[in-house]
Amino acid sequence: MIIRKIRPEELKRTSELFSIAFEYGMDSQKSAAEVYEETVSHPKSREDVYWMERWAAFEDDDRTMMSYFSAKPFPVQFDGNVYTMTGIGGVSSLPQYRRSGGIRGCFEAALPAMYKDGVAFSYLYPFSTAYYRKFGYEMGCSVLQYHVRLDSFKRFATDGFCSLAEPGNLMYEEICQIYRAWQKKYNMMIANESYEFDWALNSNPVKDQEFTYVYRSKGNVPLGYMTVKQVTESDGRNLQCSRFCCVNAEGLKGLLNLLLSLGTDHAYATFELPADMDLSLILPEWSMGAASMKKFFAGMVRVVNVEKVLYGARYQGSGSLSIQISDKQIPENCGVFTVSFENQKAFSVVKDSAATPDLSMGINEFSRLIIGEGGVASMEFMDNITVHGSLSEIEKVFYPKPSLIREYF
Repeated sequence: MIIRKIRPEELKRTSELFSIAFEYGMDSQKSAAEVYEETVSHPKSREDVYWMERWAAFEDDDRTMMSYFSAKPFPVQFDGNVYTMTGIGGVSSLPQYRRSGGIRGCFEAALPAMYKDGVAFSYLYPFSTAYYRKFGYEMGCSVLQYHVRLDSFKRFATDGFCSLAEPGNLMYEEICQIYRAWQKKYNMMIANESYEFDWALNSNPVKDQEFTYVYRSKGNVPLGYMTVKQVTESDGRNLQCSRFCCVNAEGLKGLLNLLLSLGTDHAYATFELPADMDLSLILPEWSMGAASMKKFFAGMVRVVNVEKVLYGARYQGSGSLSIQISDKQIPENCGVFTVSFENQKAFSVVKDSAATPDLSMGINEFSRLIIGEGGVASMEFMDNITVHGSLSEIEKVFYPKPSLIREYF
């Protein structure tokens, strides 16, 4: 088996392989050369821009593609910094090559290469959490999903207004402004490029029956937007909300007021919020099916470079902590890292395998905890963590932080 990044003439084959693996139609009459030329000449997405960041497994003839995935770079927020994260997508194998080690081989080659390229994190959406844990990934950002009966709450006290995005009033700049303010608040939020807002240039609610609304304050400051679409479910005509973003509480309440105004024609609305935006005390009624909330994980995260992440992390106060990390894929991450910090920032990260650790953990646990999903209270439930030192000192490094991811790849 040969593992490597693809060549230009193999770009089309990756799409064909994905199509076969997931059984969806693809009808491209263009040659491999034409597909490549169109992709590089007129990129329409991050997938096109970084077409070469695809790892594939080949038979020994170095031509027969067995498996592949893409590892596109994204700029993501982490504790006030912007770092590179590789988003793993398109993971697929031809049926006859499944369980032949192709994807494993790609990860074993790609992860050390990411480290050498200076990547800090990797992220993916799993078909199996147990499978991807083998490669150092752990449950990532948490999301709260609400299902709310629209006649169960009253209008909130806001004095702003909502506008519909449609041809002639697309509000592209306002949408970009809201998202960019929103994404700075959360670890793992992607700092989108301009082409990732192209959807906002194509809003046509009459044609598509998808409605994007922007909420502005009384002073005309954009504070939130959402896209809604009608769905028919067992409990009535409901609204499915996507791209639900708000800068602050007023933006959230302004969007909820708009949903309330749609209650004449729809029974429920479903929308998702980051885990730090708990509406338990905002929505007045939860009994008799008026509202429900469930928490779920949006993908899996992996730290690619422990030292880089420890330098960029935000700490509580000042202190020092020695952390022993084990990582089966990236040997540079193995050892005891002593991070010293002052006024919330690291001024030194020293790797010394002879140092006495305050706690020991695998790269999986480190990845989840350092982005802020959990803290010392959850450590006693993790079998792969051993605490040697003071919990009060450990809590200065590992504590809950707001995290969220909205892009799929």
